[in-house]
Amino acid sequence: MPSANIVDSTSAILQAYKLKVTEKLYGDAGIVDGSTLTSGLFYVFNGLIDKISFSQYDYKNFVVTATGSTTNFLTNKPQISNVYRTSTEYLYFLNDGIPGYLSYNFYGFNNSPIGSVSYSLSGHTTGATRVDISPNVIDTAYGLNLGGEFGDMFDTPFGSNYNISTSNYFTVGVTDLSGNTKSVLRTYILKDTGCKNVPVQIMFANQLGGYDSLMMFNPRETIDVTKTSLTKNPLTLNSGVYTDNFNNVFNDESEVINVQSVSTFKVISDALRDNEAIWLKELIKSPKVFIRLRNGMFYPITVTNLNYPVQQKRYSTSLIRLELTFTINDTGISF
Repeated sequence: MPSANIVDSTSAILQAYKLKVTEKLYGDAGIVDGSTLTSGLFYVFNGLIDKISFSQYDYKNFVVTATGSTTNFLTNKPQISNVYRTSTEYLYFLNDGIPGYLSYNFYGFNNSPIGSVSYSLSGHTTGATRVDISPNVIDTAYGLNLGGEFGDMFDTPFGSNYNISTSNYFTVGVTDLSGNTKSVLRTYILKDTGCKNVPVQIMFANQLGGYDSLMMFNPRETIDVTKTSLTKNPLTLNSGVYTDNFNNVFNDESEVINVQSVSTFKVISDALRDNEAIWLKELIKSPKVFIRLRNGMFYPITVTNLNYPVQQKRYSTSLIRLELTFTINDTGISF
């Protein structure tokens, strides 16, 4: 999953197929092949669209085409969301052969423009593409072009409200060679984790075939240990005499021959908006979930939340948060 590239092709998301129909003729010689019809090439992507949405499905809603104008990225994450300085954040999209650019625009307080850059999609005009929009990656690639301001300006930490006019943020979208918008414009509000919180990066497969991320905080670990023991005779032969101790140490009556341990972690999310709380149903249902380790690698986890009350602000006067529980078959994890 990790890559040093801003843009990567991700062929596993998109699959091509043809239909081949062969006529079977029965005669004196038995069954023989007749005419053959082979269809054109068709594509499917590794996504799951609910029944109601599929009743109005249009592939142009998910593919950059010459006639379409605002295709969606392969995510149901809210169009405006927060992203932390250390977050790993990806966007995925499908392209039907349209050359163009990834267009970034960066803003400071009071929506003041800081700068803009374009990244050519040369070599990534067909199939499925993954874009790394992690703040550290963008800052490394373009920080000098923005006068160094982008890397230094971040919003207030954990639990703060969303307010674009008092935040630093950037937008990203796909345009054609003439600068025409070809995708939904996504907005990311920049935040810092703060020195008092321990961040935990969650990465999970979403239902449209891409991977979404969520920064959570302050892991609390519980260890469950299973020990397998062998019962022993406490009496041993010592100088011709059976005794239950030797050199003032009593003999073992059982011996542990195997130890297995599982770590269960509880983490808590930042304050959520209503649409984020709805979106996170996908995290609870996701078949593939990972955490990012301190060394930058991703480790698979098992989310144990089997019940998720979808919270909304009208149900409570307190901030909406998700408490996630997951297990890891390794007690040496470092975040």
